[in-house]
Amino acid sequence: MFKALFMFNFAKYIEWPNHSSQNEFIIGVYGHDDIVPELKKLASTKKINNKPIVVKSVKTLSEASNAQLFYIPESKSGNIGEVTSFFKGKSTLIVSEKKGGCAEGSAINYILQGGKMKYEICRGNIESHQLKVDQKLISLGIEVK
Repeated sequence: MFKALFMFNFAKYIEWPNHSSQNEFIIGVYGHDDIVPELKKLASTKKINNKPIVVKSVKTLSEASNAQLFYIPESKSGNIGEVTSFFKGKSTLIVSEKKGGCAEGSAINYILQGGKMKYEICRGNIESHQLKVDQKLISLGIEVK
């Protein structure tokens, strides 16, 4: 549940380009993961950037080519390179769960530290997707350069 809540909070501190003409905020999840029903439950009562939220569990990246946020669960963490290549040049926030995920191109990466879930954040990877990140989000996480 924490991961899903964190994702919604990440979105509050990220600014997507204004030219986003989509009527929905799309969250893509690579494969079938326990987070999908949690995200869908939250999506039914919340909005991101005043847009209804659509959660897509996908087998192929092209199924979520217009995702503003894309999550790579631990089970698919070997595919970070493929995902970052696919979304290169797109305004997509890539969130992963893999040791060293930011070094492989992820913008935000979940980690366990001292038994608590935390996140690493890489401003360079966020900005390379034409996204702007609020300093508060960086200060709450562990910045990776």
